[in-house]
Amino acid sequence: MKPRRPHPKAKRQSPNRPIEFLIESIDPMGQGVAKIDSKPCFIAKTLPGEQGSATITRASKGVLFARMSNLSSTAENRITPACEHFEQCSGCHFLHTDYESELTYKRNALADHLKRLSVETPDIRVAPAEQRLGYRNRMQLHYRHKYLGMIDPVTDAVLEIPHCQVIDERLRETFDSLYQDKSWTEDHQGQGHCELYLTDDGVSVQWDQPYAHGGFTQVNRAMNEMLRETVRAQLDDLEVGTLLDLFSGEGNLSDLILPEHPGIERVMVDYAPERAKLKEELSFIHLDLFSDTALRAFKARTEHTRFDVLLVDPPRKGFVHLAQWVKAYRPKKLIYVSCSAPTMVRDLQLLGGDYRIEQVNLIDLFPGTYHYETQVTITFK
Repeated sequence: MKPRRPHPKAKRQSPNRPIEFLIESIDPMGQGVAKIDSKPCFIAKTLPGEQGSATITRASKGVLFARMSNLSSTAENRITPACEHFEQCSGCHFLHTDYESELTYKRNALADHLKRLSVETPDIRVAPAEQRLGYRNRMQLHYRHKYLGMIDPVTDAVLEIPHCQVIDERLRETFDSLYQDKSWTEDHQGQGHCELYLTDDGVSVQWDQPYAHGGFTQVNRAMNEMLRETVRAQLDDLEVGTLLDLFSGEGNLSDLILPEHPGIERVMVDYAPERAKLKEELSFIHLDLFSDTALRAFKARTEHTRFDVLLVDPPRKGFVHLAQWVKAYRPKKLIYVSCSAPTMVRDLQLLGGDYRIEQVNLIDLFPGTYHYETQVTITFK
């Protein structure tokens, strides 16, 4: 008797079916949330109170995702988007509502993340952006064959955005030339990405390089200055002799602190191979802070046994080793700057509860999107 052959598993099919929805809330990623078949359904470009029809595009782990088809009832705070690409583009999330509403959604999202902490949190201070459009001095575009733009998360195709409204006007001429003259396809075939960004010498265009090739800079210069000033102000009431700046870059966040505290000893730490051989620059240590041996390596390269202030500005994935560094150097204050509230809260949870949150600031470096920068100031008991 031949053994039975197992039946092949059926391939998971995309639901791809029409639905009627009522949006009940906004999630932290700027998507409207409806209930469909007793499951949460996330629908981008919608607002609370709106009704309409959509097409389910994906089902995953008890939740649904859908793309709006039309609206039968709109929210009072809906406005006409300033960009013609908004309804299809994945780059912006809030241009269909007024800026005051956008800030409210962001504040509420941050407050929900902070509820996971076991310590009391003060009211969130919000610093609005100076301008909602035309601020972005760095832009990454994807290309596939002759098409250049943003990736559509549903179709996985490139959506061209020749009339994008968020780019800094100083990028406009170079940006426009990529759409007007497709000769770049001769050297860049298949698929990849292109990055435009402002430098002291003008506009740089890099193809298929890691993001922020040439050094990371904030994409919103005006709001970066506000962030720098916010960080500086956290130390107005403290005598600072020593400062440890982790993920320092070239000192973007700590440079303003130095003139206010004469004689301060600042040590900057970051992964920067191009600076590793600068022996004379004793205040900078080249180190991969995500390595499990980073703290031990740092101790071997510094004479400091304690720092008054610990300033941390990690990338989006956060800094899971934060608690170890706090324990090792017992700072009076911790200033944590984050572009991802969920990973920031995770890192702070690992500190335990023996601290107090003095201040929480939401600085809107990325208007029109669900992204924002958070700055939290902590003192230790």
